[in-house]
Amino acid sequence: MIQLKPVPFLILLVFVFETGCAELCSKNDIHALILARGGSKGIKLKNLAEVGGLSLLARTIITIKDSSCFKHIWVSTDDKRIAIEAQKYGAIVHHRPEKFARDDTPSIHAITEFLGVHKGIQDFALFQCTSVFLKTKYIQEAVRKFETHDCVFAAKRSHYLRWKMVDDILVPAEFDLNARPRRQDWKGDIVETGMFYFSRRQLINSGLLQNNRCSIVEIDVKDGLEIDSNHDLTLAKYIFSSETKTDL
Repeated sequence: MIQLKPVPFLILLVFVFETGCAELCSKNDIHALILARGGSKGIKLKNLAEVGGLSLLARTIITIKDSSCFKHIWVSTDDKRIAIEAQKYGAIVHHRPEKFARDDTPSIHAITEFLGVHKGIQDFALFQCTSVFLKTKYIQEAVRKFETHDCVFAAKRSHYLRWKMVDDILVPAEFDLNARPRRQDWKGDIVETGMFYFSRRQLINSGLLQNNRCSIVEIDVKDGLEIDSNHDLTLAKYIFSSETKTDL
């Protein structure tokens, strides 16, 4: 009996997996959508902030392209500078009306406006530029799971014990003080990262982005950084710089 050596066998598995992903991605009609408005209070023109020599928007578009999972990549924006950057990297620009690009505009309203204009789009994947550690493997896994679910989103595990206030009294949230769980004894909470959301027009039409028939793509905790502040931006730049030096 011939025994396969471990390393060649693993290479074969990776090849089969990547081939399957590429075939699945080439057949879908999911549209990638990036909401990138010009106004941002924490970091001015946050979506154009640079990390590792590329703007957050450019980096997101490039990663989406590298996944080979989308024929169409849209950037919904109200800002000319962002529109120029989007076109530079091959995305299609959707000009978002100002009333859907305010600080208090929920993402679902901006998505509804986009789908209202582009009525032929049924399935979409919403990506967030500020999730700078988006990877093609996460996108490809999401596409696979979206085949059999209404929605798919990125999530990470949290092993922090949570507390809550009930009638001004601090109480444990879903854990027993007499039997505090050890990290190795529980799987942790599932926490959205905001990196991406795959969803369908029918859900948006009912006012929802997700329902109880979702699946998740569990990302590495280290990839879950979301850039909301200058501190986050500085940290992301440091991480990219460190990785570059390590590769040299």
